[in-house]
Amino acid sequence: MCIIYWKFSWPAVIFYYYLRFFIYNSNNWLRVKRRFIIISSKKLLKRKAIAQSCSTLLQENQYYNISISKLASTAGIGKGTIYEYFENKEDIVFELMTCLQETYDEKLELLLNDNYTIVEKINFLFMLFINDDEIITKQREIYKQFLVICLSTASVKMKEYNSNVRDKYINILDSIISDKLIATTMYDSIIAMFINSNTLMNYNLKKNIQEYIIEQINKINKKEK
Repeated sequence: MCIIYWKFSWPAVIFYYYLRFFIYNSNNWLRVKRRFIIISSKKLLKRKAIAQSCSTLLQENQYYNISISKLASTAGIGKGTIYEYFENKEDIVFELMTCLQETYDEKLELLLNDNYTIVEKINFLFMLFINDDEIITKQREIYKQFLVICLSTASVKMKEYNSNVRDKYINILDSIISDKLIATTMYDSIIAMFINSNTLMNYNLKKNIQEYIIEQINKINKKEK
């Protein structure tokens, strides 16, 4: 009788131990996964903190003129620690750019407010280039260095990020003016103006962008008529 019982029960026994093994390892995996998420979150926060502590230095100096040692000293950490969080100096600028964009993304929600005119919405969208506020002026310097990197030694990740930001802004512009072609041209033209402002003497960026925006809006109005 015992032999017969064992014969018909052994699949259940194997299943039982397999289930225990699976549950045990699943719980371990969940604990490891939670720990990994916590560690990753802490590392991201530390990465942001290091980049932010280097922000003023990078706003006042070109990144290629700053050594890793100087950046580490400014952040109050060792040179080796920099490489635990960043691949190179360009990567620090990249982190500052992503922090800057996150701040602007929160503000972009205001563009949905119907109380703004089309021109006001577009001016708001490009306030990084036309606002003379001291903080925004410093943020503009970070964006300038980010663009310099994108046009020269940028990693694939940075180039993809810049392309995604471009697509996002063009889509927002398109939602404002309902013309994808003009939205694309407008975005690329304004970025080109910003690049020119860093190479041409006495180039009034704010005036040129605002006049260009009004000119494009007038074109759209004429098309609608």
